[in-house]
Amino acid sequence: MSPTLQDIADVLKLSKSTVSRALSGDPRVAESTRVRVSSLAQHMGYRPNATARALATRRTNTIGLVVPWAPRSLSDPFYLEFLGAAGDAAMRSGYSLFLSAPDGDGAGAVRAHAELADPRRIDGMILTEPKANDERIALLHGIGLPFVVLGVASDPEVSWISGDNTAGAFDAVDHLISLGHTRIACITGPPDQTASKARFEGYRSAMSGAGLPIDRNTIEAGDFTQPGGHTAMRAIIDSGRAPSAVFVCNDVMAFGAMRALREAGLAIPADVSVVGFDGIAMAEYVDPPLATVNQPIQELGRMAVQILIEQMSGEGGPAHCVLPVQYRPSNSVGPPRTRAEAINRG
Repeated sequence: MSPTLQDIADVLKLSKSTVSRALSGDPRVAESTRVRVSSLAQHMGYRPNATARALATRRTNTIGLVVPWAPRSLSDPFYLEFLGAAGDAAMRSGYSLFLSAPDGDGAGAVRAHAELADPRRIDGMILTEPKANDERIALLHGIGLPFVVLGVASDPEVSWISGDNTAGAFDAVDHLISLGHTRIACITGPPDQTASKARFEGYRSAMSGAGLPIDRNTIEAGDFTQPGGHTAMRAIIDSGRAPSAVFVCNDVMAFGAMRALREAGLAIPADVSVVGFDGIAMAEYVDPPLATVNQPIQELGRMAVQILIEQMSGEGGPAHCVLPVQYRPSNSVGPPRTRAEAINRG
């Protein structure tokens, strides 16, 4: 049977309340008493009861995390890796992670956040995939629940953490340009999401800096899923203005785009080079291995939890963290065909 607070109190001839205050670091307890209590608790193998502690402190020791709708997020390697790192960081800090995945977007997502954001259920929340004028941020502000955003939030009073989306996209497209590509398509994410906008801005900046025109027929919005990438690539192919390369705003959509290219009889990278974004492990195992922008996904998960815990404890002001990313070339990218090569192949 596990030792209790009363067992420690009996050995030290102290009151149970004094032992409890000593273990919680209450400054009203003398340092010498705190040391005696802590040493004995460790020696006896005492472990605090999480439920009792939550009732006493009015804290739940639980962090809420609402991911995009389940069929997408729970099959997206990015979120699986992020969740693993966040869950491990939460556990190491004495917190549980409560996961919720709303059915759909828009009002459904806002409702899911409202239901979860109850201080009797969680102490704080990690919000994913922020949008411009995000209703969820206004909701959490109104409730007064501490939260951190995975992605850039425009409100300076909101804490957020993100990979450097714009710089990563710029580097990827700049590499394509350095190989001689001039007709570079782009498959974006949902237009209202800040990450999608930032990655498109990196693409646009690289093209503009090289003096290359952007053909609107080769810009398609996806939804960060494989089917979305497949549909967007099919639309670009069907436009009749086939690019020599395509920058896709996440790896999962890039997999769908690669399938669409093969179905159209186009070789990768001989006919069309493909670059993704995120650096998920699976990118190395598709055929050919996908060139991509590596995000520090596990570090994002760990730091999101760390920042949130600091917010919940009232330490410091809002935190705004941009983590560096790194473009990783691979076999899905090569120089464009010359006109003579294209004629000979045809």
